[in-house]
Amino acid sequence: MSAFPTTVWSVIRGAGKGRDADTVELVRLYRPAVMRFARLRGLDADQAEDLAQEVFLRLFDDALLERADRERGRFRSLLLAVTRHAIGHHHERARALKRGGGVAPVPLDGLDAAAPLAEQDEFDREWFACLLTEGLRRLREKSPNAHACLKAHLLEELPQREIAARLGITEGAVRNAIWKGRAALVEILRELARGYASSPVEHEDELRLLGRYLEESR
Repeated sequence: MSAFPTTVWSVIRGAGKGRDADTVELVRLYRPAVMRFARLRGLDADQAEDLAQEVFLRLFDDALLERADRERGRFRSLLLAVTRHAIGHHHERARALKRGGGVAPVPLDGLDAAAPLAEQDEFDREWFACLLTEGLRRLREKSPNAHACLKAHLLEELPQREIAARLGITEGAVRNAIWKGRAALVEILRELARGYASSPVEHEDELRLLGRYLEESR
């Protein structure tokens, strides 16, 4: 039996050792979720961009990638801890500027403290939204018609009759395309989630999470 492919942890280890390709890939995988979570916390687009840069600089400069241990849980949990810390520092700086003073850099301590479940869920949802965007992109390449119907159904929440009128097809064809598109998208998401998991057990956990969010998006 072959070992479970630990794609994301290979990237994490490579980025921790300074390999450029792995560093770029790590940022590509996680930066969108960091930015989306920052926007939920009241930062505007430019501030979220700056904060994402700060988060990844902290990961690299403070050797957190070398400390990351896949046996202690998902890398996403560590990333959330650093992101929460950076957001807190951002708000401290903002308050200090209003008072007319500066603020000293805050040491990265307390990262082992678990995030509140609500924040973990929010961060996971932003990760899922990014995964869904990538999944829909791949579905569009595979089946443009199924992609158009499913995107209108999931993201725009249009009724099937409006989708049919937009695309010039019957409602029956829309229903069929949505069904086929959803099945294809689930398989794409399953494969994408595999790249983030470090073991079969974690992969199953990720699939349960994806299934819950997909069900909520119906």
